[in-house]
Amino acid sequence: MKKSILTAALALFILWGCSPSQKLVRVDIQRKAPLKTVSTKTLMAGTAKADITPNPGKPLAGYSVMAGTGDGFRTRLYARVVYIKPAKGQPVAIVQCDLLSGSRLVHHRVAELIAPHTDVAASHLMIAATHTHSGPGNFFGSPFYNEFASSAAGFDREYCEFLSRSIADAVIKAYRERRPARIAAGKVSLFNFTRNRSIEAYLANFKETKSKDKERGDIHKAVNPWMYLLRVDLKDRDGRYKPAAAISTFSIHSTVVSKHNDFYNADVFAYIERELEWGLKAGNKVPWEIVHAALNGTHGDNSPNYKKDGQGFSEARRLGTLIGAEALKLFNSLGKELKSDAPVKAAAMEVDLYRHNSAGPVKIADRPVVGAPVSAGAEDGSHPVFGWLPFFREGSPRWFFTGGPQGHKRTLGGPGQYLILPKEGFPHEIFFQALRVDGMVFIPLPFEVTWQAGERIKSGCPAGSSLQYAVISCSNGYFGYTTTPEEYSKQHYEGGHTLYGPNSTLFLAEQVKTLTAALGGRGSLPPLPDRWTFSLKARPFGPAPLEPAGSRKSLGAPCLSREKNPGEPCYVFRWQDVPPAVIDYHLPLVRIEASRDGKTWTPLIKDGRPADDTGYDVSVRFCDKITKDRMGVYEARWYNPSLQEGWAYRFTVLPRGKQGILYSETLK
Repeated sequence: MKKSILTAALALFILWGCSPSQKLVRVDIQRKAPLKTVSTKTLMAGTAKADITPNPGKPLAGYSVMAGTGDGFRTRLYARVVYIKPAKGQPVAIVQCDLLSGSRLVHHRVAELIAPHTDVAASHLMIAATHTHSGPGNFFGSPFYNEFASSAAGFDREYCEFLSRSIADAVIKAYRERRPARIAAGKVSLFNFTRNRSIEAYLANFKETKSKDKERGDIHKAVNPWMYLLRVDLKDRDGRYKPAAAISTFSIHSTVVSKHNDFYNADVFAYIERELEWGLKAGNKVPWEIVHAALNGTHGDNSPNYKKDGQGFSEARRLGTLIGAEALKLFNSLGKELKSDAPVKAAAMEVDLYRHNSAGPVKIADRPVVGAPVSAGAEDGSHPVFGWLPFFREGSPRWFFTGGPQGHKRTLGGPGQYLILPKEGFPHEIFFQALRVDGMVFIPLPFEVTWQAGERIKSGCPAGSSLQYAVISCSNGYFGYTTTPEEYSKQHYEGGHTLYGPNSTLFLAEQVKTLTAALGGRGSLPPLPDRWTFSLKARPFGPAPLEPAGSRKSLGAPCLSREKNPGEPCYVFRWQDVPPAVIDYHLPLVRIEASRDGKTWTPLIKDGRPADDTGYDVSVRFCDKITKDRMGVYEARWYNPSLQEGWAYRFTVLPRGKQGILYSETLK
């Protein structure tokens, strides 16, 4: 997460004291027993996808106070579910969301909702996020990140419940539509898509000669290049197994789209996900929707390798489609390795860091602290002022009194931080988890993990096995970053945002060691609590609900727009519609239709990709205008249009509430 969370002690005070009125709410969640798992003759799997795009007005998360508000969407946000059950034993459900991070609150709420309808236990449910910086926040289980992760403070109870129920419905659907399955796992290395944004801190991990340091110092090689992928095929009614889903991991920050943005979008992952989904759909006749759950790996210091001054949607598309094409290649290469019998296991436990801050020989800080470099932001979203000041900028560690639990960290705001940011407001309860599917072991963590931190965490896993271990960032909660002790000592952004001090990664490694041992049948874990309670300061976000008194209508003919980005010409269509609180962005709204004779119109499909708001090239935005009759004004843009001679085209706006279908004037 690249942000300017806090700027100084004074700014902290202002942010805390002057935030809009918030109401304390309590969320009680009960851990319920799931349905009994029934043994089958073969491996079973199911898939589903849910649209989690919010209505206008939600604060965007990731760039913190520098972020905007989501007025519309450029690429929709989805939750993707893959349910996998062995012939004998408990199933797992892996959920990937186009969000900043997972949430412990959301995880437990989803587990509660699915228990009466599925055989998935809370310990076997994983919810990870792509870490897009262009999605909503404010759904976390700790006050700190609800206050400072997005552009506005407060817990968004409405969206949190919508998100939880949407994910739960998708998990239930995947369970109910399960079929006999075959799976295979593989990996490939991918370079030149990412670069190390914190090379000085990275090099601190290695004590070698200058010549070797020079080789290591190549920012394009000092990255985690591995893409892991699990292929899932399902049995069709004709008895044949056909492609259905992929679960992949790749380490890349979702910051190709800059902080100067007011669109909800999944950033680079939107294209990674859909290139594989559409590529498989085009080449296979299947009755189900293809699902690509693309997870983020150890991306903490791995930035996208976008062109200089190239942050934007065109660059996100360029990088994402290339990475997605590599995922498709890897998927297809696994066709001869598919098997219908494979181990599926999970292990989980919860640890309260305020009660248990030591593991084995390792001890972490007994109180989280925000470091001064956090105020300056990271490379992809640096603060225009604080990024240049010696006390705040990256690489400004404390050189005296470093023997305490926070080591070289300069405390942002000094002693005042302890007064302004109460200890109980920070995240401190971690849901630890490990999931094995065939030869893949996913290690989801609620941290942004740097590459070498991920390697240290995996070092405690059983050695000499044929298993592949993949650390997954931003899963089941959010705790900021975790770095190696060497990286931490340099106090770049990543180290400043490692809340629990220099031993954080070593502490996590000890916990993962315990988890993976239990996964292999060695040792036992304490049971999860029977219930959870979250007390959070909540406030409403977005426009107030209005009862529309007008009717849907066009506000002029579509016109060609001159975008700031010359690579994306577009046609723009404006219309009047229901108010923004009830526009239901999570449902299809706008598509492009084409006609040869001007009478028969069909949805436009270009190169197997739909020209509608589920694809790459149609955006929808609320224009921040309410008419006298309480209707909203909206704008749809069709980017990169390809108009063929002899064909006519039109924008089609699908029904909303009592408002019927609407057609624009014809484009020729």
